[in-house]
Amino acid sequence: MVRMAAPAAFTEADIRRIAGTRSFERGLGYLHEVENLEISSSQVTATVYGGSKYRVLLAFGEGELSGDCSCPHGRDGFFCKHCVAVALAVLRMGEDLPRRIEVARAGKQRFEAWLESLSKEELLAELLGLLNEDPDLRRSFELRAASVNVDAAAVRSAVRQLLELPPRGYVEYDQAHEYANGVLRAARAIDELTSAGGAEDAIGIAREALALLTVAYESVDDSSGAVTDAAYALLAAHLNACEAAPPEPVSLGAYLAGLLLHDEYGFAPALEDYADLLGDSGTAVARERIAAEYAAQPGNWHAKSLMESVLRAEGDADAIVAFLAADLDDRGWNHLRIAEELGGAGRDAEALAWAERGVREAARPDERLVEHLADRYRSAGRDDDVLSLRRARFSAERTLANYQLLRDAAGKTGAWPAERASALQLLRADARNLPPRAAWAWNGPVLVDVLIDDGDLDAAWAAAEGAATTEQWLRLARASIDTRPADALPVYLRAIEPLKQQTGDAVYQRIASHLLAARACHQALGTAAEFTRYLAALRVDQKRKRNLMKILDKNGL
Repeated sequence: MVRMAAPAAFTEADIRRIAGTRSFERGLGYLHEVENLEISSSQVTATVYGGSKYRVLLAFGEGELSGDCSCPHGRDGFFCKHCVAVALAVLRMGEDLPRRIEVARAGKQRFEAWLESLSKEELLAELLGLLNEDPDLRRSFELRAASVNVDAAAVRSAVRQLLELPPRGYVEYDQAHEYANGVLRAARAIDELTSAGGAEDAIGIAREALALLTVAYESVDDSSGAVTDAAYALLAAHLNACEAAPPEPVSLGAYLAGLLLHDEYGFAPALEDYADLLGDSGTAVARERIAAEYAAQPGNWHAKSLMESVLRAEGDADAIVAFLAADLDDRGWNHLRIAEELGGAGRDAEALAWAERGVREAARPDERLVEHLADRYRSAGRDDDVLSLRRARFSAERTLANYQLLRDAAGKTGAWPAERASALQLLRADARNLPPRAAWAWNGPVLVDVLIDDGDLDAAWAAAEGAATTEQWLRLARASIDTRPADALPVYLRAIEPLKQQTGDAVYQRIASHLLAARACHQALGTAAEFTRYLAALRVDQKRKRNLMKILDKNGL
């Protein structure tokens, strides 16, 4: 566990609460993969290396912490393991953090003061010098000038160039962000053309740009999602232009339906955004075309999604509920969507009934459905129902997360001692009865995890014997350094042995982390000299690994 002095903005507890236990624990393993960390008084940017290179942005202030990451989990809106790693890296700065923030703030102030000291002529000279040195920057300014001057032909030509593929005809992963920036620049130019009074031309240019991007996307490695995000900016520019110069509704409806029906890459307009522009006639045209596609392929998820978008554009809650209810899944996802739809329409009793029905009927209720129902119970002051829900979910899926939720609910009603005894009885039976290659085989018995989480370390050590995985042993050892250092020490020494046969900075960082923990165990045992001898022997044995030696030195080992 990372235990460092933290700034007032957020704490380790905040990170764990926002990320959840699973992401938090996984984030610990990425602490040493954080690079290019830049920090200010309200945000942090960094690069985290995992399966790929991910960009992370953290924002914090007034007790709030949020994160944005380019990984798939982060793009879905979650505070992912990479965000956790960056946040923990900030905490590791400890008392040096305020100084780092102040240095960044002072540098920014000095830069701004220098700019303010320049005359208009001096600023213009600086800018022209930069434009002469940087052709891309010059083209960006030329494009802005064309937009502001309502030079539609120049804007159209520039947008085409921005959306062109590179000479090799393919955008590699490491080029995707640059290509996405070109799409964003095209969207901004279209917006500026709209603002300058060229909305009708902007509509045509936006449509052409969307067509070009759809073709180009086949040759783009958009694993990071950057180009898809930029495509939505292009869609927004089209909507903005349509609002400034409303097209004929029927033709607009036909165009939007065509975009939706032929979208293969996940960036398409939302019909509800165009509801006022479409009116009844435009919506009818879009609905007719999409309904025909849905009727021809009712099992096609894309056609189904489009049909739902039409219903949402029409704003008929009952029609949406009937549509979703015709396809209830075993995760209760559509039950949840119905509950949210009805809740948004102020029909709370019906919404609650659908949420309860989903948890009751779904074979494997989605976590979001369960949390939605729990939130409704809590809002109504129905703590006993929350407890019953948590008990049922833990009984059905005995995971650490469900145990923690049960503990929280039972604690609020004063029933935790009895609930804990029952829960541990189930987990002990699981640990005894599951066959060797059971579902938990790769993660170890949940019993060990919950005992560690409860702080019942003596019981955890007993339960771990002969059953725990390496990761569970390490978590148990980490929690026991102060109380059971003699038991924790062998765990770290065993974990180091196989790593000595491997290479790579990630491996070396793990070795250093285990060594730091082993040193803490020796210090607690009063055997620091023994650790010194062990470390010296390890360094001699591994001396050819230069990066390992550097990492050990960096960690004071």
